[in-house]
Amino acid sequence: MGNFLQKNTYTPRMITDVNENDWYGYNNQRVVARVYEYGLMQGNSPTAFNPRGNMTVGEAVAVAARVHSIYTTGKENFVEASPWYQVYVDYAINNDIIKSGDFTSYTRAATRAEMAYIFSNALPTAEFAPKNTVSSLPDVTSGTPYYSSIITLYRAGILTGSDDRGTFSPSSNIIRAEAAAIISRVILPDTRGGGKTFGN
Repeated sequence: MGNFLQKNTYTPRMITDVNENDWYGYNNQRVVARVYEYGLMQGNSPTAFNPRGNMTVGEAVAVAARVHSIYTTGKENFVEASPWYQVYVDYAINNDIIKSGDFTSYTRAATRAEMAYIFSNALPTAEFAPKNTVSSLPDVTSGTPYYSSIITLYRAGILTGSDDRGTFSPSSNIIRAEAAAIISRVILPDTRGGGKTFGN
């Protein structure tokens, strides 16, 4: 994971729509700061991140493509065209992050289950070593879309759920602050949770 290096400097309140005292802010989990520092996520403008806005499928694929490229080559060198996300989609398909035909729209909001699928394919399986025991989750079954990706990320301590039981809400939209928290745990294993047991 040594290819992930800080490339930007984050200063509290530099992004005006980020409440630094909120859970995702600099005075708490610092996840917006981390994705900015590592160059993984950008805002709608230099001073706006839209932390509570929905993440689109295209944005999720772009983040996963950047992570995969940095992991494998030490850099991300994408030249955006039109539509802006196409270069990332092509890269993701060519590198088995997603499959052709998985998504018919890249501009709609991504669900939490779809995010788990996309992000879990950004790195090799070996980088998701289990740290937790998962026998069941309250709202995820073997019939849930992308079940195996969700379980992989729970076991790795990347997903933690919204309560002590590990409730995931797989069909709900993923917001950008949540995506920032999850992808920062993907690239920074020391920030992952461990020692938990979900289910009986």
